[in-house]
Amino acid sequence: MLISGAFALNNELIVIESGISTGAVDIEIKEYNDESQPFDRDGARVMPGEKISLIPKINNLGMDCYLRAKIEYIIDGESFPEIDYIDGNYSSWIKKGNYYYYDSVFSKKGSIDLFNKVKIPNLSSDYNNKKVVLNIVVEAVQAKNFDGNWDDININKAINRTYDIDYDGESSIIYENATNNHVTLDNKFFAKLGNILPGDKITGNISILNKSKSENEYYFTIDYDHLTNEDLVLLKKLKLIVTKQDGEVIVNSNLGNEAKYVLGKYNSGQGENFKIEVSLPKNTENNLSKLYTKIKWKFSYKNLSEDSDSDIINPKTGDINVNLYIIVFILSTIGLIIDMLLWKKENQKKGE
Repeated sequence: MLISGAFALNNELIVIESGISTGAVDIEIKEYNDESQPFDRDGARVMPGEKISLIPKINNLGMDCYLRAKIEYIIDGESFPEIDYIDGNYSSWIKKGNYYYYDSVFSKKGSIDLFNKVKIPNLSSDYNNKKVVLNIVVEAVQAKNFDGNWDDININKAINRTYDIDYDGESSIIYENATNNHVTLDNKFFAKLGNILPGDKITGNISILNKSKSENEYYFTIDYDHLTNEDLVLLKKLKLIVTKQDGEVIVNSNLGNEAKYVLGKYNSGQGENFKIEVSLPKNTENNLSKLYTKIKWKFSYKNLSEDSDSDIINPKTGDINVNLYIIVFILSTIGLIIDMLLWKKENQKKGE
């Protein structure tokens, strides 16, 4: 009875819950006297010609990126050419216009020094007791999908949210009653949804082969729960395209569309391969970075030889109809009740 009841309750072919997160470009600058001691000379009095040890260190807290830096050297409101009064190893930086460009990809968790010394100009006594100000602006743009044109980039402040830059996505895949014999999924596709960046396109494959004895119609459903408003905005930004092997697009939607899609009808022994693609537009706003959410991909099918109004069911080993298990469950229950009544009646006779 327990076995037949368990079979009767199952109605999903495969359920995959996949984690999706947006990566981020995230850098910080910390100032040091040397490689280990934080800079402690803010407000100190300096003399003409004096050299001060100052190391602005840039740390990459996010994904791989490109850097550029602008340095302004100002005394009493007057700008001075920084290249004449700042010493450093500029072999990795290329000066173009007002910016220094780092000529390599700045890897995640990486660190690099911008310069190491500041020299005070030899100025007239007119500059006595004047304030020396050093403004450092460092900007970063994601390395992936970047074409090298900084003019098209809108620089925004990094979002203050905790996230895991090593997250590679996750998915829990459940196969029920050997239904994995019908649908084959590209598991690597779901794992690539972690730390997705603007401009990314993640592709994978879905294969269907009808191994039951009936004609079936196959479906998949996008489902989710417990989403914040930001999560839902992100899912609606993530474009979903499913294409048949002949190039026909059968799904052109987004992951925020909580809907059921038809993959196709296939007779016994027939099937098809599909390409699935999830992409994030290149112009996605910075406020959607560092988000993490989950969605469920549910794959199911309907036996077309049955009543068209019947529920969607799973294929079973040997193509046993689920109604058989329901009948066995009911008969087993009736049998158990009859057995209990006979046992009670027998005990009553013994008591007399």
